[in-house]
Amino acid sequence: MSSPGKLRLLSKLSEGSIERFEPTVTDEGRVKYTEVEDLLTRLDGTSREALNTLAERGLLAQEYTTKIYVCPSCQTDGMQYITACPSCDATNTLRTTFFEHESCDYTGESIEFEGENGTDTYYCPNCKDELDSSEMDITQKHLCKECSEPFERPNHRLWCLDCLHLCAPEKATEQTLYQYELTEDGKNWYEVQTSARTRLADELTTRGFNVHVDTNVHKDENKSYPVHLHAEDDLLNHQIVADIHSTVNPDKLRYISTAAREIQARPLLLTIDDRVPDDILQIANERGVTMLWVDRDDSIRRYESLGDEHRSGVNIIDRLSSAVGLTSREGS
Repeated sequence: MSSPGKLRLLSKLSEGSIERFEPTVTDEGRVKYTEVEDLLTRLDGTSREALNTLAERGLLAQEYTTKIYVCPSCQTDGMQYITACPSCDATNTLRTTFFEHESCDYTGESIEFEGENGTDTYYCPNCKDELDSSEMDITQKHLCKECSEPFERPNHRLWCLDCLHLCAPEKATEQTLYQYELTEDGKNWYEVQTSARTRLADELTTRGFNVHVDTNVHKDENKSYPVHLHAEDDLLNHQIVADIHSTVNPDKLRYISTAAREIQARPLLLTIDDRVPDDILQIANERGVTMLWVDRDDSIRRYESLGDEHRSGVNIIDRLSSAVGLTSREGS
């Protein structure tokens, strides 16, 4: 299973409360997936990283929306297009009307030729002749307010709104933005994973544990660990933390054992994979992580191996009761 944050993301799409996740660009040029950011935890990375990870696994489908540019100086996304003077590279430029007096060959801004008091009469500021439109060549040009140079074509630049760095477009990193929708594989995967989580939560509840789903465990509020399940028995002061994953690797075992150690709980890892290598089982054993799996009868069992062959252990809840010092609360 994905992290609790990514699972909440898939939940929104699977339940239909959100049809798709779409990017927005703020006035400051920053890219946001607002609904996604509200669902993720600090361990999930950025919203784009989380969405891309799920898309790479085939759980989400990507559809192109637009492109943005990332600042090469401070790595902030959403650089803004701006024009600059080709002489001094200043951005304080404007496009304005220029008059050229053909007789004396003087060229200047149209405002220089205007008569006093807002009259419609024009005068050449160079030779002082009174002019009409037939005596002038009228053009549109850019004018730099820093170096006063007029020019026909500006330089194309990108401007970072965060650090104010200015650069040519080819110097920035181009990044494509997508919208994301749940795939059929993603829907099926979500249903399998959450079904296993519900099955384990129900089993623990029947044994008297108070179960919290998709929660954080912590001893220090400044350092918390998101987990799929946290079960507590306040009477006997026993705790269990559990994660559910379709595949298992050493990092996932390390994480759940660390989270459990933080609150002195027993770590469990329920896998959907019915073929876990012996080296992974050995790491789980070394870290004190109980490996579980769901058999075809929908029973949760302890994972054991004999070489490459796997066998069903007794029902894990019976073993778990013994392991944490509990007796069965059903029957005698």
